[in-house]
Amino acid sequence: MPLMRFMDDYRKSRQAALANAVLAFLLASLVCLFLYFGKFEGNITGFFRIGSVLPLSPLLQPETTRIWPDELGYDGQQFLSISLDPFLTQPGTIAALDQPSYRYRRILYPLLGYFLGLGNPCWIPYGLVGLNILAITAFIFLLTRSLQIQDQSPENGLWGLAIPGVWMVLSLSTADLWASVLALAALLSFQSRRPWGMGWALALGLLTRETLLLVWLALVIASVRSQRREHFLPLGLALLPFLLWNAWIIYLSLPGASGTGNFTWPVGGLLAKGEALLQNGLTLGNLYEAYSFSILGLTLAWGLRNSLCPRPQINALTLTFWSYAGLGAVASFYILNYYLNYSRVFLDLYWLFLLLPCFRPSMISLDSRPGMLKNLLCLGWGLASLAFILLQS
Repeated sequence: MPLMRFMDDYRKSRQAALANAVLAFLLASLVCLFLYFGKFEGNITGFFRIGSVLPLSPLLQPETTRIWPDELGYDGQQFLSISLDPFLTQPGTIAALDQPSYRYRRILYPLLGYFLGLGNPCWIPYGLVGLNILAITAFIFLLTRSLQIQDQSPENGLWGLAIPGVWMVLSLSTADLWASVLALAALLSFQSRRPWGMGWALALGLLTRETLLLVWLALVIASVRSQRREHFLPLGLALLPFLLWNAWIIYLSLPGASGTGNFTWPVGGLLAKGEALLQNGLTLGNLYEAYSFSILGLTLAWGLRNSLCPRPQINALTLTFWSYAGLGAVASFYILNYYLNYSRVFLDLYWLFLLLPCFRPSMISLDSRPGMLKNLLCLGWGLASLAFILLQS
């Protein structure tokens, strides 16, 4: 009987996670259609925020590409250029990248887009957008399963749809959502004692965004502390594809900076950001900027308080949260100057906040003052997301 009860509970929990994932897929698809027809006038290249400053990919036609005049463009443009020519066979591909050695490091997302689009330049942009719809679906499924392991209600997994960075990534077609999915998969595998699943998720995640080194380091420390010797080999092998790929990039001698300009002295970027907000005045754009930055700051501060008081809770989740908090402390103004930057880079802080052991919001219960405040914070995320989709995207 206990085994039957366990199997029944397991089946119901998976069904709840799948229901959340289906809801996420439908909502992401609706938002995507709204952007495609409403914002981008039926032009799929609108999802990549292509500017006129850099040369256009040789596999894009200027007359059929939505281009923002006098703009540098955004990261989605870089991913699209690589996805159209992931093997760098076209001479103009490298010229279309602002920092080739840095951009080419994040190969997994554009490579998946290339294969999903069957190598056809007309289909690849659709493939990249579709991949991020699938990423949102997988993200909500994994988030819900992680919350269920902590005996939280599966409804809380839907708070993931309130995170502003989710919709910013969808509208810009960058790799951050897949990085979050793979980081979440690695942490869930750690919690479920599946070391090889953890290793595979980290190996793929490091080829998506190098900041997953923070997750890797947190899991190494947590494995050592909990004496999980079976984790050491998967964790070691997870670094191998990342190291080999970076060695290949060095061999290619691609031009460009390494990305170290994204960091500065501790709190230097935060001080510069505060000064910029005060100087830019009461414009609509600056008010949204201030709101987005305040929401992120409040999430970070509350997460630190929850994980440190009344005493530090040292586990894989808190170690990962602290590492991203440390990254925020040394982030330069280049990262913090614009909500599209920091909302993507620190997207993981939001879902890590939801997973912190002492965080127990409820979508259906506001029985206590702390619970009400936490739900209000999550609703604040949703307001920033809604304002972005309708006004800022």
